[in-house]
Amino acid sequence: MISVQNLDKYFNKNKKNSIHVLNNISLEFPEKGLVVLLGPSGSGKTTLLNVIGGLDKVERGSIQFYDHQINYYSSAIWDKIRTEEVGYIFQNYYLMSDLSVFDNVAFVLKMMGISDKEAINERVSYILEQVGMYRFRKKRASQLSGGQQQRVAIARALVKNPKVIIADEPTGNLDSKNTLEIMNIIKTISLNKLVVLVTHEKEIANFYSDRVIELKDGTIISDSINQNDTDHNFSNENTIYLKDLKEVSKFNDEGLKASLYSDTAEVSNTSIRLIIKNKTLYLDINSPIDKIKIIDKDSHIEVKDEHYKKKTRAEMLETTFDEQKLDHQNLPKEKKMIISFKNSFWIAFKKLLKFGRKGKLMLVIFAISGALVAFSTINLYSILTQNYRDLIQMDERYLEIKSSNVPSNNTQDILDDFEEAANNELFRVNLHQSAASSLSVKLSDDNFKNVGNNIKVEYADQLVESDLIFGTLPTNPNQIVISRGVYSQGNTNDTNFTDIGIWSLGEFLHEKLVVVTLTGLTNRELEVVGIVDRLYKSVYAYDYQTSYYLRGYDTTGIITESEYPKLILNSSSSSYMLFTKDSTYAKNSLESKGYEVKLSSQDAMDQNNNRIQSGLATNLTVSLFLVGGSLLAFYFVMRSSMISRIYEISVYRALGVRKMEIYGSFSVEIILLTAVSGFIGFILTTFLLGYISSSPLSVIFSFRVDLMSVMIGLLILFGSNLFIGLMPLILLLRKTPSQIISSYDM
Repeated sequence: MISVQNLDKYFNKNKKNSIHVLNNISLEFPEKGLVVLLGPSGSGKTTLLNVIGGLDKVERGSIQFYDHQINYYSSAIWDKIRTEEVGYIFQNYYLMSDLSVFDNVAFVLKMMGISDKEAINERVSYILEQVGMYRFRKKRASQLSGGQQQRVAIARALVKNPKVIIADEPTGNLDSKNTLEIMNIIKTISLNKLVVLVTHEKEIANFYSDRVIELKDGTIISDSINQNDTDHNFSNENTIYLKDLKEVSKFNDEGLKASLYSDTAEVSNTSIRLIIKNKTLYLDINSPIDKIKIIDKDSHIEVKDEHYKKKTRAEMLETTFDEQKLDHQNLPKEKKMIISFKNSFWIAFKKLLKFGRKGKLMLVIFAISGALVAFSTINLYSILTQNYRDLIQMDERYLEIKSSNVPSNNTQDILDDFEEAANNELFRVNLHQSAASSLSVKLSDDNFKNVGNNIKVEYADQLVESDLIFGTLPTNPNQIVISRGVYSQGNTNDTNFTDIGIWSLGEFLHEKLVVVTLTGLTNRELEVVGIVDRLYKSVYAYDYQTSYYLRGYDTTGIITESEYPKLILNSSSSSYMLFTKDSTYAKNSLESKGYEVKLSSQDAMDQNNNRIQSGLATNLTVSLFLVGGSLLAFYFVMRSSMISRIYEISVYRALGVRKMEIYGSFSVEIILLTAVSGFIGFILTTFLLGYISSSPLSVIFSFRVDLMSVMIGLLILFGSNLFIGLMPLILLLRKTPSQIISSYDM
């Protein structure tokens, strides 16, 4: 049962042209029977019908639709109701023009979850026969006349065998013969189900209805049970009764019989020649009457040699319609996407193939858009992922300790504090300015090749085997390890070693390095046995004595491992560098004793944060402007596409197709469009930026192109296009089906 309570609805509410289209309407509809809504145009009858069927919502009121109590409009609930429980016959048909007659009717069965092809074929074929459209089943809906489309729309509503039939002027586009046939079917259905029908034909209402509700200006002015049991007196304009006409003339010959009948006393002179040639009958008609119709098997006009006889009510309500043949209760049902991704893809693909010059220009614009997304994403990614480790000059596990804030002046006390801070693990003491002095590669001709300046001296026991990218750790004082930064720091200002035959980083192994003193003398050769992946310039000594030598001092008999830390602590340096494996623990331990400590990498971190902020300030606004402009263009293109498919969307929503399925269909089109345009521009730009980042131009244009930056960029490209492309549809689908139809004058 359907019950509506206190329904209020306005058009243009709170405006000068406001219309109170439903004014506090309360009604109860029976379980079965034919209820007719009558009223002049603008009385609110179609709006009431739309509200009952969930196509529109009200400002106030509630609806009890069988098991559903609806106090607030919910599109999801109404979609389910329209899919399973309502057969809606629309005044304007709302067929899918590209589908065949058969597929239009079968569509609603598939929406209900029926997938048995044989069952679908039986039911669709049966209902098409009942409405006289079976022989047109393979024609597209767009190829049909208005009356034929109306009969298909009626078949689509009836084939569902729903609880309720809602019909808005179902016979408005039918001739009298088909009107009677369809109304007889609807009347038969109303014996077991509820049919709510809007019509402007009072004669039909009086003859077929069980109850008539009249509306005017949004209010009910009468609600009565129809007691009329008179016989049917409708004339059938598709049947010609010869005995009700005057026989004007008659001709009977061996090869031809002809008669002339007329419904008027005045007979115009008419001449007809019948010609048979090549088994074709030609009619040569000369008559002042302009309107001429040929009666044949396809004309739907019947000629009877009898008088018109008024039929009884029982005779007129006779129909061959059998509702049991549309029973779906025992059929298996499975919920699946009614608008498949496969079909959506082919629709979008065919649409793409039909692009003209403007469409191709649009694809070029989208390719440029993809290029802008790639550039902006990789540029911002490169800025945000700048690593402070690119700026550090020594192992970041060193702690910088201000010598002016050391709690004790006793060197041994300080060393004891350092040992405790190292938690009885390895610790090394160094100078902040501990750089190698005139370190050079020794050549075979006793010449030297300088390897660079400001190379920090560190210790091999700070390393483990996994730190190495080439070679091994040193095993004696005459072996050292160098960092990758000694050979190359990734810019065009790197020292070029090709002139001495070193063409790659790995070829630096086993080279002999020496310290050239101020007098030009050398006394030790240190073999490079390993290379670690550190961007900064460092050389790793085997022991303290070697480190002392690397800084340009003579170490013969004057330095021991125990003396070296004390030597550093007794120097005039403004700060000391302490290495421990757990720098966090060491920092906390020393700070608790009153030392002023900071991470050696802190300056690099601060510098890195500054350059990130500076880079963002310079590039973020430009990137947002470029990407935003391209997305705005994409929005308007997809809005145009949506408007071109507005009829299709309206039909889907009117029938109860879920919003998510429509979103899915449009998502396929957006992804395909992005793939053949924006994606290509994105990939080409990515390759270009990747080439720049590995060329000498990287000194000027520093881009970080890796898998992560590409994945983030593609996610932004497809994600933003998907969101922006769906935005027009999201805004549209916030409206009720009725609002969508009225907004675009469907």
